[in-house]
Amino acid sequence: KRKRGRVELRRIEDRTSRQVRFSKRRSGLFKKAFELSVLCDAEVALVVFSPAGRLYEFVSSDTSVEQIFGRCKDIPDMVIDDLNIAARDSRGYCNIQRGYM
Repeated sequence: KRKRGRVELRRIEDRTSRQVRFSKRRSGLFKKAFELSVLCDAEVALVVFSPAGRLYEFVSSDTSVEQIFGRCKDIPDMVIDDLNIAARDSRGYCNIQRGYM
């Protein structure tokens, strides 16, 4: 039985191959986002821009991507006692985990 090896992460030079890979990877990413939302009852928003600038988005609930991302933007850049929040890093990401005691 043949095992999959690690894929070297580097830019795919051939334009057609790169577009095919983008399409397949995007589909897989959206599938995982959907599975996470269903299995874990998580509210998920995913935004992807293609190399050509086309927007693809996934939202797990009736809310919009803007509303979900707005929640992250509205979080203060400090640790709050009842939440275990890692402050936003320089790329604008925020990692929020509810602390259970």
